[in-house]
Amino acid sequence: MHSDLITTLQSYGFSDKEAKVYLVALELWSSPASTIARQTGIKRVTVYTILKDLKNKWIVNSLERKDITYFSVVSPQILLDILEQKYLQFKEKIPELLLIVEKIWSAPKITYLEWAWWLEKLFADFASTKDNMRVILWTPKTHKKSFSSHVWRYRMMRKKRWLISQRIVTSDDTDIKKEKNDDKKYWRKTLVVKDFPFSINADINIYWPGKISILFFDKHDIPHAIIIENNEVYNTLLGIFEYIWKLNTSKK
Repeated sequence: MHSDLITTLQSYGFSDKEAKVYLVALELWSSPASTIARQTGIKRVTVYTILKDLKNKWIVNSLERKDITYFSVVSPQILLDILEQKYLQFKEKIPELLLIVEKIWSAPKITYLEWAWWLEKLFADFASTKDNMRVILWTPKTHKKSFSSHVWRYRMMRKKRWLISQRIVTSDDTDIKKEKNDDKKYWRKTLVVKDFPFSINADINIYWPGKISILFFDKHDIPHAIIIENNEVYNTLLGIFEYIWKLNTSKK
């Protein structure tokens, strides 16, 4: 059979068997499914299914003669017109399709959490990550009590999986000795930077590739958290973290 023609038809959406059925039916002009099956070497039941599918696509016509159904296919020129019409219909939808892609691939997913009891969800998210965390901490002691129970659970779950947390602490009231002792206990590394080069008024948690969270307290001491899922934001904050970490550890 014309292998080059079969390949051409396949490039326009025909399956291998559909292409064979079309070419044989084109050569036979009008014939029963049994004849097409014999010429193609494809089972008659399969040929019937293919002819039915092609008929639904306006490529096959059928005619009853003495209780026998004869099948014929449209000419190559009409087939070309059908394919061109499908192409034009698809081309018209391209702007809508690109809009969907842009929303999925480009727009960051942002989740906002408010009030202390929402923090359980945030720390559960921390606990479920399969990656090491990088954290820039600002939260002073006066606020840490509001989520201390969540912190302990998340620390222990991560420790069981041998996941390390690298922490840059910027608060001036940090108890360095306690932080070092807790580092051994919770499988983490802490870098205390008291003379921080710029103002930090929130905790930045860099976790799950492509995912970060920002935790802060408002003037009424109410905690808020914003979770951002976006590779560009993730990579930017990860780069800042690694720069600060390297800059301060190289001095020692």
